[in-house]
Amino acid sequence: MRIAVVFHKDPFAAPTGIDLVRLRAITGGLIRNGFEAEIVAPVETSGVIEDFIPVRPLEALNDPGQYDLVKTCYHFSIKLIRGYSGPVVSRIVRVVDEQWPDRDRAFREELLQCQELIAQRARVVALNNPENRERWRGRYGAETRVVLVPTGCPATIPEPGANPYPGPSKKILFLGSLAADHMVKMINDAAVRLRNRAEIHLVGRNKASMYGSDQQNSTASGIFDHGERPIDQIWDYIRNADLGLALATGPHPFDNDVSKIFDYLRGGLPVLSEEPILNNGLIHKTGLGKTFKHNDIEDLVSKALELLENPPLEKRGAAMRFMAQEHSWDRRVRTYVDLFRGMENE
Repeated sequence: MRIAVVFHKDPFAAPTGIDLVRLRAITGGLIRNGFEAEIVAPVETSGVIEDFIPVRPLEALNDPGQYDLVKTCYHFSIKLIRGYSGPVVSRIVRVVDEQWPDRDRAFREELLQCQELIAQRARVVALNNPENRERWRGRYGAETRVVLVPTGCPATIPEPGANPYPGPSKKILFLGSLAADHMVKMINDAAVRLRNRAEIHLVGRNKASMYGSDQQNSTASGIFDHGERPIDQIWDYIRNADLGLALATGPHPFDNDVSKIFDYLRGGLPVLSEEPILNNGLIHKTGLGKTFKHNDIEDLVSKALELLENPPLEKRGAAMRFMAQEHSWDRRVRTYVDLFRGMENE
């Protein structure tokens, strides 16, 4: 079966964010399972990533016999499939409406247009969680099949490298994107209240301005911004931290499917997570961390100090094995393998 995985950004970029990590993991997994899968994206020339994953320009979709199925990756990818007339499977992260999520207000009209195209064009919609499945069905009905394919983590992780943190202080890691006013404010407030008790290290990108925010990271001592780092180095930030912090973008669970929790737990790092986050069940199941009340900085600080002083390290090994066995990218690929093989026989 020949599959085009349509991606709306540059797939040749170094994978520092979950979008490229997921793209490579899913496409590579399909190839290892016997599919002729390749990434199709707005690139000028063909190439290869990971030494075995083909990348081709969008013009490849112009050949009506080139692909048996197209999988789109995000809202905007649906606009790139052009004249392709075969079956489409579309994955989106969160279902927007006329009001929520608030942080999508600058893109709301275009996102709604993309959803309408997906509802008309896709044979199957892939979503991360039941909350967004219910939002989809409430808006577009139950005619389009929905499958759930949550985020994942690697089954194996790189061997330990150098400790990237200077000094002996306790280290709280915030991994990934800052994508909302609320997140930036909580980071800044936590740094003030935890000053002289722990440092907060940011590894990722502050994207809050992309959503219309003017919030910036504080210049207060105790916040260290490492920027975006190569994926192999990220595991050393996880290994050498004392606590992983997960913050909600806002008050609604459907908008808080947080991939960093998977990586924290896969790396054996105790997690402190805000309560609207959907993935908090993994923290409770593994016992490797705590949750705190939404928008409650005092509860955040109190729970952080508890975990820093008495980390549940006895839970670490079991948590790492559980994540590798039950939530690996290989497990996520199996859902697509079963789906695509079933569609091949329809």
